[in-house]
Amino acid sequence: MNTPRRRHSPAIYRRRRIALLILLVLIALVIWGITSCVTRGDDSASTNTNATESAAVPTATAAASPSASADASDSDDATSDDSPDADVATCAAGDLSVSVKTSASTYSFSQQPQFVYQVTNISSVACSANVGTTQQQLVVGSGQAEIWKLTPCIANPADAVEVLQPDEPVSGTVTWDLSFNDGTACTKTRQASTAGTYWVQASIGSVSSSQYAFVLQ
Repeated sequence: MNTPRRRHSPAIYRRRRIALLILLVLIALVIWGITSCVTRGDDSASTNTNATESAAVPTATAAASPSASADASDSDDATSDDSPDADVATCAAGDLSVSVKTSASTYSFSQQPQFVYQVTNISSVACSANVGTTQQQLVVGSGQAEIWKLTPCIANPADAVEVLQPDEPVSGTVTWDLSFNDGTACTKTRQASTAGTYWVQASIGSVSSSQYAFVLQ
């Protein structure tokens, strides 16, 4: 004999359906929350990666703006206007005076004499002159003999055009290593070894100084 099944009331079925519906909604909310967190994490990681890459990649140099180009042009014009040949005449030989002296009156043979020369504009107006190493000459002598010349010992002669104001000398220094040369090559095979009085004379272009005496001992 079959046992009859117990039937629940309609209210119980409604409560079960509501509970099931609530459960489904909760599951859906949990899934949505997890998905949102994962999405935000991906977006944040993507943003950080892009920022790092942007900082690591060098920025290309921008082209100069028209105003910058104009400034550069103005600067070039100003430089051109200040060039010695623009407004100042070239010094004549009679406009210049050259002098030379030593840093000490007496040297031992373990020292290297230092020569200090000056070029002065003795005219009443400014003028320009080439005072570079292409125009410089220093000669060391003993008695009537010239024993050393600077010219062959200058490695890379260069021009240097300067504006010389009246009575404002331009100076330079040259060190002599006590070697001898004949003016054609900078040889080091012989050196001064005799005590006595020596002299030095400086020239810039065609203008020469007087001889200046010093002693080696």
